[in-house]
Amino acid sequence: MQVRNLTTGYDGNAALEEISFDVARGNLVALIGPNGSGKSTLIKSLVGLLAPWSGAIEVLGDPPSAARERIGYMPQIESVDWRFPVSVREVVAMGLYQRRWGWDRLRRLAGRAPNESAAIDAALERLRIRDLAAEQVSELSGGQQRRVLLARTLVKDPEVLLLDEPAAGLDVSVEEDLLGLLLELAEQGKTLIVATHDITSVFEHYPLAICVNKRLVVSGPPAEVLTEDVLVQTFGRHLMVFHRDEHGYTVEPHVWHGRHDH
Repeated sequence: MQVRNLTTGYDGNAALEEISFDVARGNLVALIGPNGSGKSTLIKSLVGLLAPWSGAIEVLGDPPSAARERIGYMPQIESVDWRFPVSVREVVAMGLYQRRWGWDRLRRLAGRAPNESAAIDAALERLRIRDLAAEQVSELSGGQQRRVLLARTLVKDPEVLLLDEPAAGLDVSVEEDLLGLLLELAEQGKTLIVATHDITSVFEHYPLAICVNKRLVVSGPPAEVLTEDVLVQTFGRHLMVFHRDEHGYTVEPHVWHGRHDH
């Protein structure tokens, strides 16, 4: 994956400016930055939902629009309208289809072929939600809905996964299960970019980190690049201090999960 001098945004307002970085295949990458820093914008650009104003993006050697079939995208849970009466199985099945048909048509088509049914079953099993297959997604907890979205992302076995805050709001045990799955997918050769606010998790689990705040701050192995100066540049004044080994680091107050002593 290559991003070169990417500038883009909304309604004439730039959300990202001159962003450049490379991600080799098979990497698990944490995308970190404060709210409004452009993380979601970057993910939408990588999946081809938002066109660059300038610069270029290659995913698996192609522009995002050409690579779309090989990309899995999980949006933030807050951006999903859960009011439509649809089952867990139907939502997961919709991950097999790229065209933006209406809900009713997708429900009629989803999972009809035997190979599609097997893929849906496998995704449900992998996220441990097979027992919820017939439940209405609107009735699920936030953590369960996140598992449904991730199952929908995995159902077509994509080579690249772009996940926008998949662990937000999960309890510690569920988040650890999710991280285990992400590491397993990376070991299988899949490339993952995961927007996250959990800095301690980045240190503990992610081989690479990309820090953005409208512009690229830094990219590289967390232990090497996430210095206190870098985190101050990334998060600005919305900070608190925690300690890792002999070092002090700063993060946004709402992202601290209490795994280390202050």
